[in-house]
Amino acid sequence: MGNNISTLRIAAEEFKVKKAIGIDIDSSVIGSNISKIEPLGNVDLIAENMFKQPLNDATVVFSWFIDERINEILVGKFQSELKSQAQIISVWSPPGLFLPDKVDFPITICKKPFRLGKSIKDQLEVIYSSDCIDFTASWNLADKYIKAFGNVDKSYYRFLNILHSLIIWFNAREIGIACEDEVPPPVKSYVGILRYFFNIDMSEFIK
Repeated sequence: MGNNISTLRIAAEEFKVKKAIGIDIDSSVIGSNISKIEPLGNVDLIAENMFKQPLNDATVVFSWFIDERINEILVGKFQSELKSQAQIISVWSPPGLFLPDKVDFPITICKKPFRLGKSIKDQLEVIYSSDCIDFTASWNLADKYIKAFGNVDKSYYRFLNILHSLIIWFNAREIGIACEDEVPPPVKSYVGILRYFFNIDMSEFIK
């Protein structure tokens, strides 16, 4: 879902799929990418609302939307349209409360018929082997995410790890899945470092 050229290229060249299809509602975006996919041969781009595009013939869907409103619609679409054994590849976590059949963080794979959790804690248990996230886990998850998706200059690596781990922990606390009841000392320290050295003020999140 979407028209990320790198994702389509990986599907076409590395996995040798019969047909890789990118969907985007913006026809100008599709037009600007046509020349990039022409040499691949087995890639198509479709200018259409992804909610209206049938998925009956799809065997693998790559979906990494984090907007709950979008995922709510997609979950119903995946349930009703995808064939048995079709797979959904996601980043961070599956859509809705789907429970993954395979996890290689930050990648998760769900296969139809889909297993459903009753709450986000059920999903956490499968993905992270815990029903809550403490700051140490946030740090480790940020580290794995950065290593998985980019060749980061060493001079920026610690900054990115601090920023990502704080974002993960603050989001975990916001939805009630942080292990700690109080803000951990490292969180307060890193918020201070970001404010003092990088002019990034996240102090409102520790109040």
